[in-house]
Amino acid sequence: MGIKKVGMNVNVQPQSIVEKIFFLDFAKGLATTIKHLFRKVITVDFPYEVVVPAPRFRGVHGLRNVDGTELPDFDAWVKKLKIKPPEMGETRCIGCKFCQAACPVPEIFTIKTAKLDVPEDHPHHGLKVVSQFDMDLGKCMFCGLCTLACPTACLIHTDIYDLSSYTRRGWVLDKEKLSKIANDFISRRREEKFDEQSFWPDTQKIFPEYDTARAKAWDNNPPKLGPNYADQQ
Repeated sequence: MGIKKVGMNVNVQPQSIVEKIFFLDFAKGLATTIKHLFRKVITVDFPYEVVVPAPRFRGVHGLRNVDGTELPDFDAWVKKLKIKPPEMGETRCIGCKFCQAACPVPEIFTIKTAKLDVPEDHPHHGLKVVSQFDMDLGKCMFCGLCTLACPTACLIHTDIYDLSSYTRRGWVLDKEKLSKIANDFISRRREEKFDEQSFWPDTQKIFPEYDTARAKAWDNNPPKLGPNYADQQ
C-alpha cells in the first residue's frame, strides 16, 4: 500500500528539488521584505514623533471655560440650576450631572456642588458652584456619550491619547487638570472642531439635526440619580 501526500490545499504542488535546495520560497518572502525596506514608513517613532488625530477623535476629556463662545441657552441653564454666573475664564460646568447619567460607567465621575457661604443680602446668596469634578479615565471606554449629553458644551474630547502613568491615580483628572487640557486643545484646534457658538460645524456633525436633538434630549430636566450617588446630590 502506497502513501499519498496531501496538504491543506490539494491544489498546492509539492516543492521541487531545486526549490528545496535554493530556498526559493524563502527568497520570495525576503524579496517582499527588501522591497518595503526602501519605501517610506507609515509608522511613527512614538513618543519622539506623534500623529495629529482628526478633529472628531475621542481622546482625553477636557472642561471648557467661559470664553464668550457659549451656547445661546447657556445663561438659561445657569439660572435653572442656581449656579453662580461664571466669569470669563471660569468653568462652564453647571453640575447638572447629565454626563454621569449618560455614561455606561457612571462611577467614572465624581461631581459635587456647594452653596456659597455669603450673607443673605449678597447677590449670590443661595447660589452654588461646582466644588469637585473628577474623572477616572482608567474606567472610561471613550464612547463620547458624556460629551453629547453636556448641555453647555463644557465637556469635550481632545486629541490627546497618551494616558501612560506609573500609578492608577494618574488616570484620575480633577477640574483644574481637565480645564488645562481643554484650554490647550481649544487654543490649538478650536476652529477645526467648533464654530463661534461652540456648535460643531457642518463638516463635523454626525446628523443634520444634531444640535437640536441634543437640546431636546433631556427636555431641560436634570436626571435623578439613584441612592448610590446620594453623596453627590
